[in-house]
Amino acid sequence: MTDYSARHLSVLEGLEAVRKRPGMYIGSTDSRGLMHCLWEIIDNSVDEALAGYGREIEVVLHADESVEVRDHARGIPVDIEPKTGLSGVEVVFTKLHAGGKFGTGSYTASGGLHGVGASVVNALSERLDVEVDRGGKTWAMSFHRGEPGVFADAGAPSPDAPFTPFVSGSELRVVGKVAKGVTGTRIRYWADRQIFTKGAGFQTEELLGRARQTAFLVPGLGIEIRDERGEEPTTTSFRFEGGISEFVEHLAPDAPLTEVWRIQGSGAYSETVPVLQENGHMVPTELQRECEVDLALRWGTGYDTVFRSFVNIIATPKGGTHQAGFEQGLLKFLRAEVEKNARRLKAGSDKLEKDDVLAGLTAVLTVRLPEPQFEGQTKEVLGTPAV
Repeated sequence: MTDYSARHLSVLEGLEAVRKRPGMYIGSTDSRGLMHCLWEIIDNSVDEALAGYGREIEVVLHADESVEVRDHARGIPVDIEPKTGLSGVEVVFTKLHAGGKFGTGSYTASGGLHGVGASVVNALSERLDVEVDRGGKTWAMSFHRGEPGVFADAGAPSPDAPFTPFVSGSELRVVGKVAKGVTGTRIRYWADRQIFTKGAGFQTEELLGRARQTAFLVPGLGIEIRDERGEEPTTTSFRFEGGISEFVEHLAPDAPLTEVWRIQGSGAYSETVPVLQENGHMVPTELQRECEVDLALRWGTGYDTVFRSFVNIIATPKGGTHQAGFEQGLLKFLRAEVEKNARRLKAGSDKLEKDDVLAGLTAVLTVRLPEPQFEGQTKEVLGTPAV
């Protein structure tokens, strides 16, 4: 154990907890957890694209088992954050629950929500390098298991290179110049072999599937996956202008009976949430929220139901309040229509059941709202009641 100075302690107190109980933050330490880490990083770039910055994201699976995510968004802030006295880059990568997703300023609806994404990935990486293009310069910083410092690289970067942690203060290095107006972030990391089980690896099929899904959910966003691990590097790109209407056509297992119908709308609700005051106290405050709903659906000749639901482009495979609301609304509407036209449709007295309505349905439901409440950190079930 090396001697820690006070500034290391504050960083490692939080990140040590992540290293002790990684499952709490990423679900598991096998391939699934490894993929969860990668998506935490990619989702940060996707959130920027959702906010209107950067239309391209590149993911490179390097031959040395590291992975790199590049975007052309605003770039992580490089200025000093007044409360901690650290650069924005260091805050994002070393402080749990830090980032632009807290407070209701920079993102109206984001995917990375708990503010633990980048710092958790950093804590569980043997080495992480970040480069930011901003303000005409390229800034860089490296971390070893969450601790900022400098690797003495001889040639290609490697997690086994000698590492010297910063002692008195950290340095965000300027390593190059970029043209005015060029911004973006590049993050490359080596997952920690002490944490992840032997044989955990990046699942190419799963990565491509989710990249395709994300490209459907953010129309116009280009996502490129480059895999350099085999003998021949492979590159796959996705970009869809039609959004979830195209997604439904892609998912549908049968011939269509109806066209793809697209229904969009929004609703307001109020929610009481704790808000951080200037003096550091959390005060319960009633906020007015907006929930946008975007839905694409069609019925086909088969009997299977294919349904995908998302909150701010996070998949919710186990459903939640949005899915329950959709199914209730659909059933209620169709029942009312059948009753209204009972004579014309020669409908008997049997009530339509949920299964009747869902048979042959392919649908994609996305809702966008600020600060959704999920059940658990892995965000598989939406819990916000108002939705």
